[in-house]
Amino acid sequence: MSQREIGKMVALANFAEDNQSRVAMVEGKRPSLSVRATAMVFGFAFILAGVGLWLVPGLDLTPYILLSKMGVSILLVTAGVGMTQIATDKPRRELHFDQRNRQLLVYEGLPRSGKHVIKSLNYEDIMRVDVSDHMLQVFGMDGRVTVALPIDGAHARLDTIAQLRSQAVLPI
Repeated sequence: MSQREIGKMVALANFAEDNQSRVAMVEGKRPSLSVRATAMVFGFAFILAGVGLWLVPGLDLTPYILLSKMGVSILLVTAGVGMTQIATDKPRRELHFDQRNRQLLVYEGLPRSGKHVIKSLNYEDIMRVDVSDHMLQVFGMDGRVTVALPIDGAHARLDTIAQLRSQAVLPI
């Protein structure tokens, strides 16, 4: 291999490492309160309109009229339920280990959208990690909880402990 090829490989590796560390600076974004409130109002309005369509007196009850009422009401109720789900979706948090940059990354995202890094901790900044049946807590060097994630039961606790032990640098 020539010196030029080695120089290109080193430059490419440095470029990839620099871009990898910038990912940790991206902050997660949630819909604003006004967007969630608007989605909730329109969602309930669509649901009520879909149900109310059957209460309004109208034309003769021919099969075509009933079929069109049914189609429109199903469309309105489905759209209303979807809008209320947008307004009430709870973000999920996940813990990821970046061994290359020696960081613990906390991702937050909604089930139907992308994930964003909301917190990144260097392995050196972690004093200890406590795991119970209901909660995982990561303590910083100042002794305060920096990350707290809920855990579902004893099996999830054992899986979490096994994952943390595989990262030999984290004190459990």
